[in-house]
Amino acid sequence: MRRTLLVSGLLLYPLSGFAEPSCAIPPSSPQTSVQPTAVLSLDPAVNVGGAPLIGADRVARIPALKRISSNGASLYDLGTQHGMPTVFAKSGSTFQVFYLTPDGQAAVGGVMWDYTGHNITRDQVTPIDGAIPTVTIAAGASPSTRAGPAPTAGQQTQSPGALATVQNTVFGTTGSPTAPRLYMFIDPLCSFSVRAMDQLRPYVASGKLQVAVIPLSVLDYEDQGRSTVAAKSLVSLPPEEMVEAWRNQMTSPLPAVGPEASVQLAKNMAAAEALGLRGTPTFIWEKADSSVGRADGIPNDMDALIASIRS
Repeated sequence: MRRTLLVSGLLLYPLSGFAEPSCAIPPSSPQTSVQPTAVLSLDPAVNVGGAPLIGADRVARIPALKRISSNGASLYDLGTQHGMPTVFAKSGSTFQVFYLTPDGQAAVGGVMWDYTGHNITRDQVTPIDGAIPTVTIAAGASPSTRAGPAPTAGQQTQSPGALATVQNTVFGTTGSPTAPRLYMFIDPLCSFSVRAMDQLRPYVASGKLQVAVIPLSVLDYEDQGRSTVAAKSLVSLPPEEMVEAWRNQMTSPLPAVGPEASVQLAKNMAAAEALGLRGTPTFIWEKADSSVGRADGIPNDMDALIASIRS
């Protein structure tokens, strides 16, 4: 079970590694007054990469810092990005990056991207031991996790049965039926799922990719149950209509929930649990060598992921 830390209305909870942004599957214990954030976890004795500890005098002067640290989190200075001071807040094995507004009255927890789509936050946390895990395989040994640079495109290898698991879900498709298929677990209301679909759309439009979208309900703890309603609405649609309805949900209401929607959504949720999903989006695909690939969150190199899919 994931452990949680509620810091004066700002939630920090562990997520295995810092692959790329995703909407995290919540802990099983009930949560209240939760705000959406991007979250990470690490060893409690982590070296914070030389970042200086923010002193009590500075915390006392800046309201946003005072609030973040009110439940005992230690704060470290990661410098300034685009005029916003960056704070690394750590408590035990849980941490998060915050960006302060120039007046110090507010903090934004999450990931900063520049105009080219480059992940600035990733660069900032790379020097921190354990923040970005990689998989190393020694001769004759099983895979193990260590700290270091992230694997290409945030990818990992799944067991062969993972492909059969996703093929047995309720999903909608977009793109040419003859194009290589990429399975994507989404929460309909997850902004990172929407962003991932936006990145994939050019590949779909050019005929290079078919995307199979698998709706889940992940964010009910943040949106008062609206994720479940949206996911049930999508799985009630024919496969060829599901993705377009999701894309247009901001301008056109989703359809009514069908009589089999609860069973269909439960089937997708069971698949997510079987695969150990940590959040949405999560990608599953068959590689050119017939192994099964997986990426948690928006990959840092979408081109590399697409290139690895079996044609």
